[in-house]
Amino acid sequence: MASPIQLSMALVFLLLQPILIFSQPLVDRATVFDSASQLKQQYDYVIVGGGTAGLTVANRLTEDDPSVSVLVIEYGPLDKLEPEVLVPGLPPPKEFSRNYVSVPQPGLLNKTQSVYSAAVVGGGTVINGMFFNRGSAADYDGWETLGNPGWGWSGLLPYFKKSENFTPPPPELAEYPISNDLAPHGTRGPVGSSFPQYQFPILKLFYKAWNSIGVPSNPQPNGGRAVDAFYSTLSLTAWNQSRCSAATAYYRPIADNRPNFHLVTLHSVTKIVIDKRKKRATGVQFLPRNGTETVQSVRAKQEVIIAAGAPRSPQILQLSGIGPRKLLSRLGIDVVEDLPGVGYNFQDQPAMFAGVTYDYSKYPDPSPGLYFSNQTWVDLQLKIYYENRTGPDTQAYLSGTTVAFLSLRRLTHDYQKIIASAKKTDLAKALPAGADKTLLEGYKAQQAAILTDYNSPDTAVHELAYLGGETVPLVVLKPISRGSILINSSDPLADPVFDYGTFQHPVDIQVAVAMYKNFRKFVAAEPWKAVGMKETTPGPSVEGDAAIEAAIRNFTQSTWSHPVRTCAMLPRKYGGVVDSKLRVYGLDSLSVVDASVMPTIPASHTSSTVYAVAEKAADIIKARRRKG
Repeated sequence: MASPIQLSMALVFLLLQPILIFSQPLVDRATVFDSASQLKQQYDYVIVGGGTAGLTVANRLTEDDPSVSVLVIEYGPLDKLEPEVLVPGLPPPKEFSRNYVSVPQPGLLNKTQSVYSAAVVGGGTVINGMFFNRGSAADYDGWETLGNPGWGWSGLLPYFKKSENFTPPPPELAEYPISNDLAPHGTRGPVGSSFPQYQFPILKLFYKAWNSIGVPSNPQPNGGRAVDAFYSTLSLTAWNQSRCSAATAYYRPIADNRPNFHLVTLHSVTKIVIDKRKKRATGVQFLPRNGTETVQSVRAKQEVIIAAGAPRSPQILQLSGIGPRKLLSRLGIDVVEDLPGVGYNFQDQPAMFAGVTYDYSKYPDPSPGLYFSNQTWVDLQLKIYYENRTGPDTQAYLSGTTVAFLSLRRLTHDYQKIIASAKKTDLAKALPAGADKTLLEGYKAQQAAILTDYNSPDTAVHELAYLGGETVPLVVLKPISRGSILINSSDPLADPVFDYGTFQHPVDIQVAVAMYKNFRKFVAAEPWKAVGMKETTPGPSVEGDAAIEAAIRNFTQSTWSHPVRTCAMLPRKYGGVVDSKLRVYGLDSLSVVDASVMPTIPASHTSSTVYAVAEKAADIIKARRRKG
C-alpha cells in the first residue's frame, strides 16, 4: 500500500515525465490490443514475447519500412507508468512477476528453488535491479570460438553501443572510480545508461577495502575488461533519474506513430503453426489469460520470432513438436524436428547471501537499513526524489552500483588446481538426465571455452555486490553446471519442469568455497575496522573447507535472476538449437532472439547483453528479408 506521501507526490512525478510518454492516455493507443478480434489475420512477423528482446526486435523491424507489419504477443500487461515502475528506489509491482518452483536440487540439500521471470511488456527490465553492465571481451569471444562467427566482442560491441544512451557521471560522484571515457559507450541509443545522483557514504570504504587487499578499482568496466572493483551504470534515464525499461526505450516513444507495430497483451502463445511438408513456420496459436476466448491463430508471412525468455521459449518449441524426440513422443506430441538441445543447457548464476553487522555508533549516516526501520525517513527520501531527483531513491531498490568482479586468478592462488579438477570431471555424470550424446559433445566444447576464461586475469568468475547493508551477495558468475527446462505435459497451460542442476559439476562448489574465503578477507580488510564490520552469516565458527561447503549448500539460491541458454546458439553437433543467424535448425521462417540463445553465460548481469543480442538479431532478420 502506497503511503500518503507516495500518492501525493506521484502526480508531480507524472507531470515531469517526457511529453512523448504522455501524449495521450494509454487506453487510446491504437496499436495496443487486449483482444484477438482486433488483430489482422496476417503480419509479416509475429513475435512471441514482448519483453526485452521482443520489443527491441519489433521496434527495429518496423522502423525503416511502414509496409513491414509486426505483431508482438505478450503474456503480461502494459504497465501504467506506476511510481513503483519508474522510481528506482520503490519496490517493483509484484503483479508483473511470473514465478515458479524448481524440482529439488541435490546440490542444495534437495531444496526446491524459485524461478523468477517477468510478466509485463518490457519483461525483466521493468522489475529488475537495473544493473546495466557487460561482460568482458573474452566472454563473447568464447561464443565465436564455439562456432558462431560474428558473435565475438568486436561483432557485438556495435550493438551494445547501438542500444545505449550513456550519460557520464554527475559531479556528486566525482570521488568514485568512474571513467568519463565515451569510447565504449553509445550516446544515441534508446536505453538510458547512467548513474544515480546519490551514494550511501559508507560506499567509500568499499573501494578502500578492496584496494587494501590488492584488488584495484576499475573505472571503465564496459570497455571489454569487466573485472576488479567498479561502479556500474544502471538502466537509468539521467535527466529525471527514472527507470528506463524496454517499454520506455523501444515501445512508448513510437507507439503513436508506428501503425505497422501491433501489440496484444494478456495473451499466451500455445503453439507454433508449422507446415510439416515444407518444414516452415506459418504462424502461431494463442489464448487469452482470462479464458474468455477460444484458441486464436495468426499467420506470419515472413517469420515467427520466439522471444519468450529462457524459461518459456523452450516450452513453446517443445509444445510445437520441436525438441528431444524421446520427450515429445512420450507426451504424444508429433515430432516436427528432433532437436535434443531444446530446453537443455539451462543456466543461471548461483547466489549465496552472506551476512555482516557493524558498530552502528561508528556507521556514517544514513544507512540503507532505514528503508526497513524508519518510515518517516523513507517518506522524506521520496519527497526529496520527486522534488529534486536526488537522494537514495535514485538507487535501485535492494540493488546498487558497487561490485567487485573477480577473476579466478584474483580469487584464489589455487586456480590452476581448480582448472585441473574441471578437466578431470566426467561430464556425462554432470549432465541432466536424458541428455543426448550431442549435448555431451557440446558440454566438452563449452567447458573448454569456460576454462579459458578461468585461466584469464581479464574475465570474472565471481561477483560480490555491496549496497552498504547487512546482506552481501556472493555470486558464481561463470558456473559450469547446467540443468534443463522440459515440458511434462502436452497441456500448454501447464508449467514446464525447471531443474537448475546447481552444483552438479564439482568445480562450481570449489569456486564457491574460494569465494567465501575471499569474502572473509574482504570483511577483515583494514578500512572496515572504522565501522566495526563483522561476519554474521554463516558465521566465524564455520571453519575448514568441508564446513564452508556444507554452509554454502545450505544457504545458496540457484538464481541471480539471469536465466539463459535453453535454446543455445551452437552447432547442431553440439546440441545447438539455433545457428549463428538465429534460425532454428531444420525449419524455415522460425528464429529465436532472446537470452535463451546465449552459447555460454557471460560474467555479467544479462539485460545489456540481451539488448545487444536483440539489436544484432534485428539486423540479421532484416538482411534475410532483403535477400528474399
